[in-house]
Amino acid sequence: MDTQRHHRAVYRMRNIAVALTLLMSACSGLKIPQPLSADASDWTMFGKYETRLSATNEIISPPLTLDWEYDITGGIGSGSPLVVDSVLIIGNLRGELYGLNAYTGRRIGWIDLGDAIQGSPVIDRNVAIVALSNTELSLLAFDLVEGKPQWKKNYGDLEASPLLHGEKIYVGNTDGIFYCVNRSTGEQLWKFELPGNVRHKGIRSSAAGSGEIIVFGAEDGAIYALNAETGVQLWRHTTGAGIVATPCIADGNVYVGDLDGTISAVDLQTGTLRWKFEAGTSIYASASFASNMILVGTTGGMMFGLNATTGAMAWKTDLGSVINSGATIAGNILYVGTLKKMLFGLNIVDGSIMLKQEVGGRIKTSPAVANGRLYVATDEKNVLAFKSSTP
Repeated sequence: MDTQRHHRAVYRMRNIAVALTLLMSACSGLKIPQPLSADASDWTMFGKYETRLSATNEIISPPLTLDWEYDITGGIGSGSPLVVDSVLIIGNLRGELYGLNAYTGRRIGWIDLGDAIQGSPVIDRNVAIVALSNTELSLLAFDLVEGKPQWKKNYGDLEASPLLHGEKIYVGNTDGIFYCVNRSTGEQLWKFELPGNVRHKGIRSSAAGSGEIIVFGAEDGAIYALNAETGVQLWRHTTGAGIVATPCIADGNVYVGDLDGTISAVDLQTGTLRWKFEAGTSIYASASFASNMILVGTTGGMMFGLNATTGAMAWKTDLGSVINSGATIAGNILYVGTLKKMLFGLNIVDGSIMLKQEVGGRIKTSPAVANGRLYVATDEKNVLAFKSSTP
């Protein structure tokens, strides 16, 4: 009888667990209550701008106070939170897209879109363009007001953050194919395959755009520049090691680091090398730009500030742990996280540490700044919003 009672109890518990799972699934959905009203202060894509500068004039000054925290139930990839109007949008490695109130952290909703969201979506008006990995329909447009997809298309395994440039979406896949896609329909406009790609090198670098030029790095060790309208290769610059970092474009140059630890500055129009700097250890993080400074971190834990014109080192600061993510600049403060669960704030002029704050999880994503807050995501599934402690 004891055994029978035990089996019945186990059966009841299983039924309850199934019911709870079904209830949670039934409650999923992402639909914001009103159309978004975007302005120049919003963070609508990875790096904020098409040029991926990762900088804003909005000032968030240390010391910081935690304003709110929310658990999105899955690990977070290599992109960043996005903030448009009063809504924060972020995806996780379970393929779930979350919408949170950017002021309070209260959940608006979530939707399961497939497999992992490795990078950041891009927000265009009321639509989130989302790239997925390990799933067949890997690029989709999700209407945040209607709460449903507009289109879904197969563009291979996507681990980069899509770029919205004009009315077109640009993204590369892990097979080494780079696509230009119609924003409204998802239809392919053109594609570019890495030349001589017999070893199947991939594209995990997110693209940057300026005018008629799109640039990205590839695992074959080259930076590529393509005509944005036609996909014709304009130039190719070989750095000598694989590139997974996202380039940034500023003052007519492209800046990007590679897996050998070399930071290269290349002329945007011609592909001519302007300068290079040997940082010593691998670079996965995107470069950031502000005040004629290139700011980039390495897996050796070193943060560098370089003169953007000459490549001369202005300063270096040891943060004591791997830096996987790009830095975000708010005014004259650079914010970046490490794998030792620390958030740092550095003065961009001299590299001095203004903030060192434990966050409870490794930081693999770039922060975002909007609405008077610094938004940080950790691999402990949490999104955190910080405010300046002083007015």
